[in-house]
Amino acid sequence: MNERAVVQAARFLSFVLATGAMVVGTFYAGPESLVRRPVRPGQETLVVLVESVFPVWPIIFLLAGSLVLVAAIRMRGLIAAHGVVVAVWAFYALCLILGPILSVPPSPILVGVIAAIVMLTNAAAMRLWAALGVN
Repeated sequence: MNERAVVQAARFLSFVLATGAMVVGTFYAGPESLVRRPVRPGQETLVVLVESVFPVWPIIFLLAGSLVLVAAIRMRGLIAAHGVVVAVWAFYALCLILGPILSVPPSPILVGVIAAIVMLTNAAAMRLWAALGVN
């Protein structure tokens, strides 16, 4: 096995996951039409309710993605950085899944499931880095 190639592939995976988180944060910082469609009055999602406190999504996604990006460049702190991203995606997925399930009538949860898959992908990246002996 070419260990250097495996480490470079893992590093590329971290770059992709970091970029994905930063893209989501950038979309939330942009025009509202890029991230949501109009809903009936009284049908606000948990994502919107959380965002009404302050612009939480652009902040946490941009910070978490930047943290992984810097860790991947430095090759230090990758497990902890991916752990932060796992927490961000888990919180986002929870809001995306619980909100529609609790709405009347229930609405689709596909985006929440996709967010959960991205969260699990970051958890897998944490395990990969641990297996490679890189913290």
